[in-house]
Amino acid sequence: MGKNIRKIQQMMAGEVGKKSQVGYTPERVDRKVGDIWIDSEDRKWEQRNGYKIKISGLPGVGVLGDQCKDCKKSIKQGVHRDTYNRFDRCYHCQINFEVDLKSKRIGQSGNKWQFWVKLQNLKRWIDMDTEALDIITEITEQANPFDKSVANALANENRKQFKKDAGG
Repeated sequence: MGKNIRKIQQMMAGEVGKKSQVGYTPERVDRKVGDIWIDSEDRKWEQRNGYKIKISGLPGVGVLGDQCKDCKKSIKQGVHRDTYNRFDRCYHCQINFEVDLKSKRIGQSGNKWQFWVKLQNLKRWIDMDTEALDIITEITEQANPFDKSVANALANENRKQFKKDAGG
């Protein structure tokens, strides 16, 4: 225990010398904003203002036109994608829209929020009715699972067999 206390006292007094360590120091490259380079693993990088960014070979999100109709930002995954699929807005813009409806900033009527909620429910019911009608139409247009051609062929064969047995 005494050795540790002595070492701590020596360190605090500055009596312990610095140990040198030998090793590899990579070459420092000073990059300017806008510089593009390829690293040792064939990945492309670009220097931005204060940070570097990896350049992907994949197209960016929202290339197919998935942009919020209010803020024009590209729609990413998660709650933004789910909200966009229903309302054509990102999650935050949809929240702002609904808050505006509740606070009477859009229009003069105080019932705008209730009317909007009822409209969304009606749209949902209409979509469900349309889907159910499509399913029913598809089922009725399919070939009849009780095909009578086989049964008729068997009945005709039985009739022929009956006539042979009866002597006819």
